[in-house]
Amino acid sequence: MLSDLRIVEIGEGMAVQVAGLMLSELGADVLKVERPGGDPTRGTAPFANWNRGKRSLELDLDSDQGLSVLREKLAGADVLLHQFSPAQAQARGLDDASLANAFPRLVVCGITGSPHNHPDVERSDDELLVAARWGFLYENDGYRAGPIVWRYQTGSWGAAHLAAGGILARLVERLQSGRGGVAHTSLAQGMLSQIPLVWARNSKGPMPNPPTYPPGPRAMSMQLFQCKDGDWLQIMDPTRQLDYATLPTMWDVLAEGADLSTEEGTKAAFRQRPLADWLADLRAMDIAVEPAFPMGEVLKHDDVRANGYVIEVDDPELGKTTQPNVPFHTDAPLKTGQPAPRLSERGDADWQGNPAPTGSNGQAPHPLAGTRVLDLGMFLAGPMAPSLMGDMGANVIKVEALTGDRLRFMHRYYQAAARSKRSLALDLTKPEAQPILERLIKWAEVLHHNMRFKGANKLGLSEEAIRKHNPNIGFSYVSAYGQRGSRGDWPGYDSIFNAIAGWEFENAGEGNPPVFNRPGTMDVLSAQSCFVGTMALLYAKRAHGKGYSLHSSLLGVSAFSQGERLLLADGSLTETWHLNSDQTGYSPYHRIYECADGQWIAIAAHTEGVREGVRSVLGANETDFVDAAKVQTSIELLAELEALGVPCEAVLFEDAMNRFFDDPLNRELGLVSVTSQPIYGEIEQPGEFWDFGDLSMNIVHAAPAIGQHSDEIMREMGYTDTEIAAFREAKIIG
Repeated sequence: MLSDLRIVEIGEGMAVQVAGLMLSELGADVLKVERPGGDPTRGTAPFANWNRGKRSLELDLDSDQGLSVLREKLAGADVLLHQFSPAQAQARGLDDASLANAFPRLVVCGITGSPHNHPDVERSDDELLVAARWGFLYENDGYRAGPIVWRYQTGSWGAAHLAAGGILARLVERLQSGRGGVAHTSLAQGMLSQIPLVWARNSKGPMPNPPTYPPGPRAMSMQLFQCKDGDWLQIMDPTRQLDYATLPTMWDVLAEGADLSTEEGTKAAFRQRPLADWLADLRAMDIAVEPAFPMGEVLKHDDVRANGYVIEVDDPELGKTTQPNVPFHTDAPLKTGQPAPRLSERGDADWQGNPAPTGSNGQAPHPLAGTRVLDLGMFLAGPMAPSLMGDMGANVIKVEALTGDRLRFMHRYYQAAARSKRSLALDLTKPEAQPILERLIKWAEVLHHNMRFKGANKLGLSEEAIRKHNPNIGFSYVSAYGQRGSRGDWPGYDSIFNAIAGWEFENAGEGNPPVFNRPGTMDVLSAQSCFVGTMALLYAKRAHGKGYSLHSSLLGVSAFSQGERLLLADGSLTETWHLNSDQTGYSPYHRIYECADGQWIAIAAHTEGVREGVRSVLGANETDFVDAAKVQTSIELLAELEALGVPCEAVLFEDAMNRFFDDPLNRELGLVSVTSQPIYGEIEQPGEFWDFGDLSMNIVHAAPAIGQHSDEIMREMGYTDTEIAAFREAKIIG
């Protein structure tokens, strides 16, 4: 699908490596540049997984000779993906201006901690420090008061997908203009891409703005129950209409005196029977439910294996392993299964094949200006992908039922998934709607939906029906469990996949009961995976005239998110790191500390030299660090640590959401978007997730009202006002 693309990757951070992995597995030739002696994480599970299928070249980029070799590689490359800050890049002659002058067709993506155009861009890109700096520790759920560290790497997963999708958007634009350019993003923007589900403000409407988090403990266990055998059960019934008393197993429990009238009584009732009994009852009723697994166990899941979401790899250092696969099924040939390279393996080889095509038709105002996207999805996992494309200038038509997307009752979730779209309300259950659907499919370059196949087929949205109308359309589909196992038509929501991926245990901290995760991390990751896949479809269609299909799923991204754990030949899981029990961090040198003034600071001391600086401030005994921090104010402690070169940050905590939206700098830099909507009034959301340099973003459409643009879209499809009125009278359109 991307076999004509040549990518140079420089960086040891997770986001850079995962972005490179996705592009590599979609067909690109990715050359990983490593420091002398190689990436320090060689021999670990994350290195083995995140660098699969790449080539390796050992270079000293602090030397003229190393930079000279790099420039030779860049001369034939399409993309440079790196994690240098602007100052670090400039010191090596790799700044944007120098690269544009030397390699005008090169696309450059730098992944920094803070956004590329932000004053903090030169500060540390450690994920914990970025989260502290931007206020994201405010949103995590915990067993104590104050800021809570999250184990799930929100910023890195988000930034990896934003980088891969942004690179492909810039390459799509290059097919028109013939020019390269930048597609920068950051860990902070990766976090911002997750947070719109809870960070948004409306000036009016049915849902009030979220209140400031309470100061006390706030561990959530929404529809999360422990069973008799000690296992945990995660149910997701979005409408909350399931009456637990209707479960056959509950009849016996009620007969024994259980009381479901209180939350504690309901929890006690579920503890009376083993997990298997509850799973059988709930699945028979088509209720979304899964056990809460420890992290890594999902790699053994039957449907993960059936769908190819794991892959057998003979790693040169770890031996035979079972690894998370990229969560894509496609009819394009992929090169999955190649192990991570040995140091300098195939790195000296020249680029193979013909250069990727470019155009000469002038520059577009936005990366995806002129792109036509048809979105028939619902809820969040999937529909957020066309929204991201709309933010970049694509013309996105959202087709929804006359009653609207069923996510609309969760207003901020809907706003996050429907921004930058126009709405056509269309009743696809009526035969008279099919000619309208046919015109829409013929109009579109790519089409997305996330319906269960059984329902989609009834509405004329099987792949066969879609391709009958437009044989070369790019078709992007998101399901819950994938289509190759036994659960292709099972329901699925974010929380149950967080449960089976182990994140409910990992985010709770060692030894604690699992916690319900907000804000929809697997839903958002699934949508972002769909975004990368859909952008690859668009590039393939534009570059080669071929319309491929690509499927991803919540189960697939749940497995993909396990990349730091692999199954070894003996069936054991590789070790990984965990959040401590008080949810303050991962070690004495990588965590947050409360200070005498009630404020918190975060530190990230990853080398022995830096750790010596921490000890000189907090004492020689690591067990005393917590008490030592509490006798100094946060300002004093930060000053001492910074003077010794210890990466550290003040933790922005209280009222973080409102402080983000009220910051004039965030508004000036486009990090806050402000749009207007008939129901919600003025909507404020996290805004631009990329810096495209000379190309602007295009966030002008708020999440639409039901059928808000029906008439204008119908006219664009060639219908007259008389025909439109007749369709409305017959309740075909709304």
